[in-house]
Amino acid sequence: MTSNHKVYQALIVGSGFSGIAMAISLKKQGIHSFLILEKAKDLGGTWRDNTYPGAQCDVPSALYSYSFEPFSGWKKKWSDQPQILEYLRYNVENNDLKDHILYEQEFSSSSFIEKEGYWEVKTKQGDIFTAQSLIMAIGQLHHPKVPNFKGKEIFKGDTWHSAQWNHYIDLKGKRVGVIGNAASAIQFIPEIVSQVESLTVFQRSAKWLLPKKNSLYNDKDRRLHQKYPFMLNWSRHSNNAFNGVFYHLMGENKFWKKFWQSVSMSHLKKSIKDPELLKKLTPDYPMGAVRVLLSDKYYPALAKENVEVNTEGISHVTEDGVVTHSGNKIPLDVIIYATGFESHPFMKDLDIFGLKGTSIKSTWQHSTETYLGITTSGFPNFFMMFGPNTNLAHSSVILMIESQAHYITECLAHISRHKLKYMDVKLDFQKQFTYQVNERMKKKTWVQVKNSWYKDGDIIINNWPGKAKEYQKLTKAVDQSAYTFC
Repeated sequence: MTSNHKVYQALIVGSGFSGIAMAISLKKQGIHSFLILEKAKDLGGTWRDNTYPGAQCDVPSALYSYSFEPFSGWKKKWSDQPQILEYLRYNVENNDLKDHILYEQEFSSSSFIEKEGYWEVKTKQGDIFTAQSLIMAIGQLHHPKVPNFKGKEIFKGDTWHSAQWNHYIDLKGKRVGVIGNAASAIQFIPEIVSQVESLTVFQRSAKWLLPKKNSLYNDKDRRLHQKYPFMLNWSRHSNNAFNGVFYHLMGENKFWKKFWQSVSMSHLKKSIKDPELLKKLTPDYPMGAVRVLLSDKYYPALAKENVEVNTEGISHVTEDGVVTHSGNKIPLDVIIYATGFESHPFMKDLDIFGLKGTSIKSTWQHSTETYLGITTSGFPNFFMMFGPNTNLAHSSVILMIESQAHYITECLAHISRHKLKYMDVKLDFQKQFTYQVNERMKKKTWVQVKNSWYKDGDIIINNWPGKAKEYQKLTKAVDQSAYTFC
């Protein structure tokens, strides 16, 4: 600690949906002594970084927004990336957060100074910040994952990850290879297919996909939303209720699985008439085991003459293309990786040191244990948003984020109100919570596939096994018996 640094009540790392929700919650509680540290030059997190053609949310706008900040200006039922970023900026402006955000301050390390009860945070820019509480709001999907294919470094064409889209390259007349066929790929492939000479989609496994049926809000809709805000709230609640149906896909409900699988197959067969392609695009695992995708444009794009879906697997990359495990060489000018993100090990790769200098790396070496996905024992006044086991696979993660922001704010208010140095979750509460989550996971469809971004080895580490309402109830009030106070 250095005497020339102000001691803040809280430091928030990250300015995406989680960080901004956290800041607004603090201000509403009357807590103004906080900073948001943002590594980039702008706010927005994943909605700042993902600018690929067709980037769009797969949760309806009315539900993919804060409950306390409905937005009457949505242009589409399912919003595009630019407007979601606009919505985040609107929230920063509307809640007076500009002066709380420090840009180009990337988290480097943090240590808890037990004697003082403060966190000391160092950034890669060489600055030091001090605060009583540290709140990590860095998200799960911000480190692009690129498979380590043999020879990929010798490819002479252009290559990039979908989350780092190269807008300077004109794809017109190019032979393009897309590696991956999940959430990002199904959005940008329809946007580029008419530009390219040929498009090869390298698919590891088929995905369950449902029609999206996106639609525009017209001026009349927006005027009505502005005049009658309850209409947006009604849309939010009805969307949430409908998404609750998808929750049953994650469990053992055979009726809903059979129903939605039939809807998905009908959607597939409507666009794909080629029997061989139809076979390639038919999943061989239960619906809900991995993320269910939404698109009206993907299947029609794959049916075009200049598109091939390749399921042979990639052996290696050459100077001018890709060689499959079957020995086929596909010549390419551009390779685009739509291979997702390193969604875990969460913060295991960060230098975070709690009581007695214990690192989070060593603490989570064998098991990523938390309490409510928000706190972890041995790291006082340390809070996580969108942490382990808090992702929703069936509805809007904003529901979870708001619950976490409320809970953390209650913790900070309790510390302040009782003039405490810190609070630290008890190990037995943490172990009980982790055990209960893991036991419930055994009955979920997610365990039925080997490879999934939901999993770390054989453990489902990303997802919440229950409904959002259950989590909201758990985080409504702080169970003081779960903590040690000092």
